[in-house]
Amino acid sequence: MDTALEASSAPSDLTGADVTVAPSREDPLVRRFSAVVGGPAGDRIRGGRHGWWTAARVLVVLAMVALSFGVVEKQHCRAQGWTSPDQFFHACYSDLPLLYETSGIARGVNPYAAGAPAGALGQPVLTGLLSWAVGTVTPHGSMIERDRTYFDISTGVIALLVLALVLLTVASTGRRRPWDASLVALSPLLALSALVSFDMLGIALAAAALLLWGRSRPLVAGVLLGLAITARTYPLVLLLVLALLALRTGRWRAWLITAAAAFVTVVVVLAPFLASNSEAVKASYRTWWHAGASYGSIWLLPLALPSDPRPRWVARLGLDPTQLDAGTVTTLTLLGIVLAVAVGFLMTLGTERRPRVAQVAFVVLAIVVMTGKAWPVQASLWLLPLAALARPRWRDHLIWAGCEATYFVGVWLYVAGQTTANRGLPGSWYSVLVVLRVAGLLWLVCLVVRDARRPELDVVREAGYDDPVGGPFAGAEDSVVVRFGDERDDDFEDLEDLEDRDELDGTAGYDEPVDDDSPGAGPSRYP
Repeated sequence: MDTALEASSAPSDLTGADVTVAPSREDPLVRRFSAVVGGPAGDRIRGGRHGWWTAARVLVVLAMVALSFGVVEKQHCRAQGWTSPDQFFHACYSDLPLLYETSGIARGVNPYAAGAPAGALGQPVLTGLLSWAVGTVTPHGSMIERDRTYFDISTGVIALLVLALVLLTVASTGRRRPWDASLVALSPLLALSALVSFDMLGIALAAAALLLWGRSRPLVAGVLLGLAITARTYPLVLLLVLALLALRTGRWRAWLITAAAAFVTVVVVLAPFLASNSEAVKASYRTWWHAGASYGSIWLLPLALPSDPRPRWVARLGLDPTQLDAGTVTTLTLLGIVLAVAVGFLMTLGTERRPRVAQVAFVVLAIVVMTGKAWPVQASLWLLPLAALARPRWRDHLIWAGCEATYFVGVWLYVAGQTTANRGLPGSWYSVLVVLRVAGLLWLVCLVVRDARRPELDVVREAGYDDPVGGPFAGAEDSVVVRFGDERDDDFEDLEDLEDRDELDGTAGYDEPVDDDSPGAGPSRYP
């Protein structure tokens, strides 16, 4: 008899480490909807290992389908050109053609060459270099033709980065949970925001760094993290989170190697361009420092909420529009970073069991994003792979993604209303969408914190993992722990009551543990 047939007919002989968790059996929401295709996977199904169609290959195809919806969503601008306010009313705005034209790349200018105008691109160096590289292979023509071609080539580059991100996330979930990466591959955020900018470059590099850290290769992880920092600044948060976990475990050597490698990489990447055009390199950071509140920021609410036209419920508040000056917004943003670090510190050192890397990283980065000077739509993509690793539950991700999608539609109408007030979204209702977006992310943050405080509710650890991307921290004893009274209090009792109780008994057949050391396993001009 065929060996594969024998294996499929004898599931009881499989070890827990060989059984892939099937979402249709383990995730309450997926289990309910699986009735459409015949119900949850049976005992004889080895999820994710059906011949050539592994979970990774299936998810890559699904991610390309999701991204294709993004192409369709941008089609009006692609056909008619990116003009205002038309691009906002059709929600097809993208930074890509705008920066291609305004930076001089369309005219053959290297934004970091000596003599190039400083600040025209306004992007971190590695992202700027990618923008310039795409521009060098874009043929000349009329503005609408060259913008369309530049966007098409950029779409191909972003598709490759999305493919890499999905594969990296699959590898980071561990051997038994590859389908958790479906939260990345099928996320509505890919269709909505991936083609707005080249942020996906920094996201993919940060995901690669996290995977290599999980494989206990701190030197390579540091190099990748350094590259990610030169593409997007937010991966600095990952380095900070690893420092907090090093404090708890006492395993500083690996972190020091990673930090040193990241620092050297940043210096090596930036040094040549600092020598040729230092002002262009520093432009994106200087612009951020002096900028005020922009789209998506909660610090924009004092100006947007009471702005005209005011609905009756806003008029009753008796508020006047107040624009916070740049210095105040910078101070509030820095305080937000301090708050994020404090929450990360308490979460890392104050829980009964060491939280997973992805859990702490997601919570800290989410607070940084929510309290930032701007929260452009593509910035939520920074959180996506971390969210998939920290809280692999479809219901909660769809709640968050639903809030993001609602905001995505509203923000473009609000931007359009700045020039066409009679067709745009008033500031008061835009403010409601900002609050809704914050609430959606806070919902996910609270659940991740709850899982960290109560590991028995963490489906990843329920499967037997200590931490799939823990790397040097996996299985480590505690070195520094801060206790705050009874660790088994009911702070999150209300959230637990909202959880589907099937969540704790939906993993029948997947209860054998896996070894702890198993591998694996600048600023946007518009939101």
